This record gives sequence, C-alpha cells and structure tokens, in this order.
Amino acid sequence: MKDKTLAKQLKYRHTHSHTGRDDDVIRDVFDGSVYQGLLEKQVVVGGQTQGHKYFSDSHDVALGISLDGVTYFSRHKHSVWPVILINYNLPPKVRTHRDRVICYGVIPGTVKNLDSYLIPLCDELGELAKGVSTLDPWEGELFWLHVYLILGFGDYPGISKLTQMKGHNGLHPCQWCEIIGMRAEGGGVYYVPLYRPQGSIDPLNLPMRSHDRFIQQGMAVLEAGTGAAAERLAKDSGIKGVPLLSSLGTITFPSSFPFDFMHLLFENLIPNLVKHYTGTFKDLDSGAEDYELSKDIWSEICKARSASGDTIPSSFGSRMPNIETERSSMTAEMWGFWCMHLAPILLRNRFSRRRYYDHFLKLVQLVHKCISFELKWSEVDEIRQGFKDWVLEYEE
Repeated sequence: MKDKTLAKQLKYRHTHSHTGRDDDVIRDVFDGSVYQGLLEKQVVVGGQTQGHKYFSDSHDVALGISLDGVTYFSRHKHSVWPVILINYNLPPKVRTHRDRVICYGVIPGTVKNLDSYLIPLCDELGELAKGVSTLDPWEGELFWLHVYLILGFGDYPGISKLTQMKGHNGLHPCQWCEIIGMRAEGGGVYYVPLYRPQGSIDPLNLPMRSHDRFIQQGMAVLEAGTGAAAERLAKDSGIKGVPLLSSLGTITFPSSFPFDFMHLLFENLIPNLVKHYTGTFKDLDSGAEDYELSKDIWSEICKARSASGDTIPSSFGSRMPNIETERSSMTAEMWGFWCMHLAPILLRNRFSRRRYYDHFLKLVQLVHKCISFELKWSEVDEIRQGFKDWVLEYEE
C-alpha cells in the first residue's frame, strides 16, 4: 500500500484510543467493553500464545463483519449473503464508504452451513493475528501488520448464521439471554412477552448467556449420539453447534455480536407500530384499547407527509413514497426519518387518547439518544430503563 492519505487515516484507532478517549463517554467501538477487554491480553492463535498483545502496536487493525441477506430480483424470494468487512481503523465518517469496505464474498442464500464459506477468512485472520511484514508509506519503514476481527453484526437471520443459533423463531430466540419463548393460544410462532400468566419477566434481570456456556451448549449438540438428540439439544438451548468464528481469540459470544439497531427499530418496530395504528398488524384488532387511527385520519396524515417532501432538503435523505399506498417501498432510512422528524408532528392530536401519542414520543426520545454521536455511560442505564418502561407500558 502506497496511499499516504489512507495510511494516515488508518492511524485513527491508535489516536482515538490514546489521545481522544474519555472513560465516561462512548464515541466509537473502541470505547466499548469488547475492544477494551482485549487490551493487555496476549494474542492466541490455534491454541498457541504469541509474543505480542492485542492492539499493542499503532498499526494494528480492528475489523467488523457484516452479514445481511439481499434479494437480487424484486419478484423472487431467492437471496444471497454478501459478507462485508468494516475497517474500524478508519474514521467513522469514511469507514462505511463503498471504496473503504471490503467485500469478502457473496454466499448463495440456499446454503445451510455458512461456516464452510468462512474457513478461508478465518485462516487468513489467523495468519494476520500472527503478523505479516508490511510497508508503512507514511513512515517509509517495514512493520508487522496485525489484524483482528472483533465484532459481527447484521439482521437476525444473518447473526443466527454467524453464531450457529436457531434464530428468532426458536424456543430460545435471543442471542444474549436464555429467555424462553411462548406461543399464543392456537398459534405456531414463539414470541417473548414480558407479561406472562405465570409471572412477569424483568427485562433488566434476564438469564444472560456467557461465552463458556455458549460453547459448551454448541459442543453438546455436536457430540449428540443421534440427529434427534442433537435437534432436541439445539431446541432446548437455541444453539445448533460451535460457530467457526469462536476459533478467533478476539471473538466472545455473545458480546461480540451486538443487536443491529437498524433492523430492530427501523425495519421492524417502527413499521409494526404503524401497522398497529392502522389495524393491519397480523389481523389483530385494538382489543380493549382504542389506539387505532381511522382510515380518513391516516389518509390525511399520509397526504401531509407526502407534501412535506417538497420542502425537505435532499440532504436529509431520499424522498419517501406514500406510506398508505407504497409502504413496501419504505427503507430503514425513511422509517428512521419518519419516526424522528415527521411522526411527532403528524400524529399530534390524532389519537383518541393522549397517552398513545405520549407513549410514541417516549420511543422517539430513546431513538434520538441511541443514535447520538456521543453517550455517557450513565445515559446507557437511562436508555435501558427507558426501553423497559416503554415495553411494559406497551404491553399493558
């Protein structure tokens, strides 16, 4: 590599970690527990301890892996899985630009065992963890380049493939805790409400998974004597086997696989709330409550939203389609803008009771906090408590 500009940008991790870090503020992944937990640990590759520590050199590179299914024809259900590597050494403003991400490969959507396609990647990461002699064009000298994969993210099906989990429809659907799903009367799909007939669940005191238990449960499935026994163990734990990425000393289950905010909030929660408000969520009516908006009110809201595109600068994002007639064309970016900027105005005084609007505003406030460029650690606890209160109020 002889690009001096890029070489300078790659110093970002070292600069942030040593001069820009504030113990009370979260600005980047390097302020998080995963990265901080690796510092001062000896590098281990294939069970052998190396003579250097993780991120002990200013040139060391931190990577993230992203996996998300893509439908390549709009009228077909067939999909592929692009595997994207994010270089966290680059500043946040450029690290996700098209010319800065690394496309490791594209895996067919019909593949059941994705790990087999990741073997070359893990082998190469093992060699890079040991070190590869590289030229630094900025300093004009050779150095030992070390590269470490520290995080994995994507939609829930993608994360399930990376972690060898049953997925969101399993009895144990969560990658972080061992909460047990339940079925509605006559239903076939598991869901995880906090309020249950046998007693409510405290979302801030869940039975959390640990790395050692995660691996032990995966090994138990692999060592099961029969296919039926393996399937039973996988159902009881939610884990189908030992993930290939566990061979990397930098990956910890489940903490190296944070929830994907875009998919959970902007691709699922916000659109589902709109379905609730318009009476189109899985054929459910409003029950004992009266939070649904009439068709006339919803049409008026959608017309006002469409008209707002005439005065909103394009720098704010793509122009949104009419949610009433083209809801399937809405992207995560559009749902995010709708939630944070348009809906608080357009939904005001539209519900039969003020409490439904206030409940929505609480969510908007939490979303704004979550996507802010800086967070104090004390605010993380406030966000956790805020989502707990919001969900409990939602389930009332």
